[in-house]
Amino acid sequence: MPITPRYSLTQTSTHLHIEVSIPHVRVSTSTIELRVVEGTEVNLYAPPTYLLRLTLPDRVIDEDAVEDSLSSSAIGLSPIQEVGAPSNEAQRLLTKEDLPKLQYNPEKNHGTLVVILKKEEEGIWQDLDLLGRLQQPTQMVQPKPAAKKLLVQEISENGEESTRSSEINEAQQEVLEECLSIQKTISYGLFKKYSNVFRDYARAGLAHEMLECPNPDEAIGKGEESIELEEQYRRELRRQTENEKFDASRYLNDLDIANEDDMIFESAIMMKPHWMEINKSDVGGNSFFTDHESHLLAELPRQTNIPTNLSAEQKQSALLCLLDILFAYVYDHRTTDGDPTVESSWTVMILSPTLSWLECYNSPYDTIADVIGWSIRRSLIYPYLRSYDLAKHIAEDVCEIMKRGRRTVIRCLLQLHKIMEQSESHYLFNKLYIDPLIGWIQQCEEDEVQQIGDALEQLLTAKGSNSSDVLGKQHLDLDLEDIEKRFFESDDEKDTSSSEDEDSSSTVDYESDDESGGDTEVTTDEERQTERLAKEDGNHSSALLDNNIGQEEGSLIQVMQNLTVNKDS
Repeated sequence: MPITPRYSLTQTSTHLHIEVSIPHVRVSTSTIELRVVEGTEVNLYAPPTYLLRLTLPDRVIDEDAVEDSLSSSAIGLSPIQEVGAPSNEAQRLLTKEDLPKLQYNPEKNHGTLVVILKKEEEGIWQDLDLLGRLQQPTQMVQPKPAAKKLLVQEISENGEESTRSSEINEAQQEVLEECLSIQKTISYGLFKKYSNVFRDYARAGLAHEMLECPNPDEAIGKGEESIELEEQYRRELRRQTENEKFDASRYLNDLDIANEDDMIFESAIMMKPHWMEINKSDVGGNSFFTDHESHLLAELPRQTNIPTNLSAEQKQSALLCLLDILFAYVYDHRTTDGDPTVESSWTVMILSPTLSWLECYNSPYDTIADVIGWSIRRSLIYPYLRSYDLAKHIAEDVCEIMKRGRRTVIRCLLQLHKIMEQSESHYLFNKLYIDPLIGWIQQCEEDEVQQIGDALEQLLTAKGSNSSDVLGKQHLDLDLEDIEKRFFESDDEKDTSSSEDEDSSSTVDYESDDESGGDTEVTTDEERQTERLAKEDGNHSSALLDNNIGQEEGSLIQVMQNLTVNKDS
């Protein structure tokens, strides 16, 4: 089976250049087949390996147009005029110089072929770097189905309708009920294109490793409910599981993480991601993607099949899926400093309701506020950093990515594709969601993506009443405000108790000083030493005084005794 070669497109106002890498192929005029159909479809075949099919955004001059022009000129007729063109505007005469040209360079990349096509009208074409868009076949406009009604209605002779009409309606109702019973199979993936993947195709145990949702191919209800009700059951089970896994103490540990010198948090906040480094003037250019990214864009359309004629509700649902996937990607990108780890695929999966629970968003019932709120909620339950401030910062990043348009979104998805591709447990997400999103975003208009970013910006900048702050803590259904209030009240009680203990200790010391007659003022060690020495000197002086008094008393007694003896004699 032929493969799509590496290729790139450049242009001038008059010509389109398609550079195709076809290494190790013997090139000659007989082996290379180039065909331009209807001026917009380019088919290049380099047997036996390479086949390139492109649908151009505007018309180029093909061989048929040149041959018709030369034939008309040879017989003296004016060039054939396009249908619908004004009669006074004759087409210019085409020559062999206007034919498609091929140039081969055997030295560049072991063989490079350049296709040169002349534009019918001068000008610069847009979106030539969105290679997936160029590889999609021309979309056929399908007429809207007419209202169903009976083509033949039998009327009885008396003018009454035949009972055959009711019989047909009953038969149609039976067929409809049978179809509805078949459609009760659970579907998932972008635009719900897949079902029974984990039961019939994936290896045993992959669903348990890959998802948080238990038994994704089995109904949670009794089997008699509609698909919409089954999806509601799953959503309630998801929220119940989140409530059970929420750890209030773990949340409180990261409550003031901005002031705790956490290296991972600081790095996540301070890093400058790639979407902030992009110059807004380069976003719409044709040189936005790297060679590797362009090659991946060229490969993916062969693996995806994007439905045509999507309804507005289907498009909005896909954009909501994109929002929660981008939120998970940005969280991992910031916390790993842009260098994914072996845990990155798990981090992205567990933060995204779309990936972890195969969530299906139904517009207009599900809104942008709902999706971002659920993503913030999960970021406070599962990953390493459970900070509300970090989650709001990531939501602002998602807003910036969407406002910068399709190319910035595609670059994020291409990096996410690589993360999932290298995971043994989560590689299937590329098939279900990531690759279809990459293909579909290229088909979207720029303003469709940017409008989502503008709407998200309004939510993030809403101030004032609680009803305006739809992304506030009070709307996450985790009782965060009550948890924080009890935590701070407990801290206040501890501070009050500690202060009372200190006051009580001071009171006891004061009473002890009063009982001993001491001074209540605090004295230094030197003052205490001086007082001790003074006291010792006082005691010593008292002893000397007592001794002198005793000696004087003894002398007086001796004198009195001598006087008595002399008197007796």
